[in-house]
Parts: sequence; structure tokens; C-alpha cells
Amino acid sequence: MDRGIAFTAKHDAERAIADYNEARRLSQKYKEAYLGRGSAYMVKGDLDRASADCDQAIRLDPEYKEAHLGRGGVYGIRGDFDGAIAAYSAAIELDPGFKDAYVCRGDAYRTKGDLDSAIADFNKALQLDPGYGRAYVSRAAAFAIRDDHERAIADYERAIELNPRLAEAYMGRGSAYKVKGDTVHAIADFDHLIGLDPKSARAHRLRGIAELQAGSLMEALGDLNQSQRLDPKELYNALWLEVVGRRNVPSRLAEATAQLDMTKWPAPAVRLFLGEMTPDALLTAADNPDPKTRKRHVCEANYFVGERELQRGSTADATRPLGVVVADCPKYFVVWSVAKAELQALGVNPR
Repeated sequence: MDRGIAFTAKHDAERAIADYNEARRLSQKYKEAYLGRGSAYMVKGDLDRASADCDQAIRLDPEYKEAHLGRGGVYGIRGDFDGAIAAYSAAIELDPGFKDAYVCRGDAYRTKGDLDSAIADFNKALQLDPGYGRAYVSRAAAFAIRDDHERAIADYERAIELNPRLAEAYMGRGSAYKVKGDTVHAIADFDHLIGLDPKSARAHRLRGIAELQAGSLMEALGDLNQSQRLDPKELYNALWLEVVGRRNVPSRLAEATAQLDMTKWPAPAVRLFLGEMTPDALLTAADNPDPKTRKRHVCEANYFVGERELQRGSTADATRPLGVVVADCPKYFVVWSVAKAELQALGVNPR
């Protein structure tokens, strides 16, 4: 069991599952083995088996609160946040002092857009344990969605005080500073993030975008080149490198597409820069049955249309889509603060 837990923590799902299978062979009533194997299946992405193992653990012991927590995790990964909330609520009924369940339920409420309920759950977790860093990070994310970036930064700072190696806190605080236009502090936080994991393509991309916002184009180009070297299959890495790179070096986007999955978002934006898609077609491609996903796609589409027009030298045509981003998009979206900085550089005062 202990070795299975260690393998799961290392994301070695196959070896973890083998250990849990051996534990089950020794005792079919070993509820912890079912839950542990379910966690390993979640790491592997096999949600059907993960769900079945959590259910079996609960059948063996209906008061096994950790199994209800695991079941909630499966629901959350599937996007069934009502199911997740019900599972986390069941865990809380079994143990009203179960701080992890409050944070997990709060995260599900936040994803659903119920920020009041989310913050109430994070507050409860912090009441139970004022030193619970994960709760500060989750509450900060809820404050950021509310555009309350001062309180978000304060919560991220508290989380960092508790754990100076907490990557999510540096990422969140850097993003909050970026929204405020404080690129100096944003870049400093992304520096910390890269210090914690120099091979994180996402960390280099975030710092590169902040450097673009600050007008430090050569530094941005260096970071975005590094993000693509670290993860050449990530569409966003290639796309942001195109945004910055075309101002300094010849485009390598066509060459990069050989390693990109051009069937998923934001591939249509890549096609825009390649001249294979019109701005109107890109906005049509941004449609999605999920309203939150559609909002994000439309915001990104408008931003990239604006950047393409800037590259073409059409300042007037760039101003409109960039203005749409600033006016209509949530500030915590990555493209919002960069679009605002672009408009300011053009002499436009975005409201």
C-alpha cells in the first residue's frame, strides 16, 4: 500500500495499480486498496475504473470519507460539478472538520461560477486550519475571478509565506500583478516559478507574455523560444512565439505545424497567421457549446486577429478587436492585459 501511494505520487500509475492489485489479492475487503487504485486510475486517465474503485470502497464502508472525496474528484474531472459537489458534501456530512473536502467543494463551486459558495467553503477550511496554504491559493483564484486582485495577491502572499516552494501561488500572484499592469512584480514571480521548475514550458510562456506586455520584446522572444523547445507540441507555445517572433525574426510557424495537433483549439488561430483562415472564419471556429469555453475562445480569437492586423500594419483594423477583448473579456484571461497594453502603445485609452 505505502509503495502504491508513492508510485501514484510519482505519476507511475502502472506500478501503483500493480501494488494495489496485490493488496486486493490479499484481501478483497481492503477498502484503502480500492481507493488507492482508483487514484492511480485517475492519474492514468481511466475515469471509468477510477469511479468503479471509489464506488467499491464506499460499498465496503459507506462512512469512508476519503472515498467520497475521491468520487468527487472523478466527477470534477468529467466536468460534472454538481455530482462533485454532492460527493464532497457527503464527505463533509461524515466529518464536518474535513478541510480538504471544503476546499475541493469550493473549487467545484468556483468552476461553476458560484463564487459566494466557493469563498464560504474556503473560509471554512481556513477557519479549521489557518495555515492551510491550498485554501489560500483557491480563495485567491476566486477573488481574481471577481477582479478583486488586491485580496487575491494578499492570499497568494500568505500561501507563499507558508510554503515558499508553492508553484501555484507564484503563478497566481504573477498573473494578478499582470492584470494590474505591474509587469515588474509579475515577471519576478514568473522568475520564481522558473526557478522551481526550469523545464516548465508554461512558466516560460507566462514570463514571455508578461515581457511582451512590458514591451521587452527580445526577452519575450527568448522565453517563448524556450517554451517551444521544451514543449514543441503545445499550440499556445507556437502561437505566442509567432506573435512576438514576427516582430524580430522570420516566422517559423509553418515549420512548427508538423508537430502540432491542428484539429483542436487554438489551431484556427495558427491558420489565421498562416493565411489559411480569415478573421471571420476564426471567430466562427471559436464557437463552442460550453459558454465558458466559447467566451475564452472568442476572446483569444479577437486578440489574435488584432495581433495579425498589427503585423500587417493595419493599426485601425487592430484597434477594434483588441478593444473588444478589453471591453468584453474577464481580466483574468491571459489575453486581457496584453490587449490593453497594445492599445495603450497605440495611443488608445481603453476603458
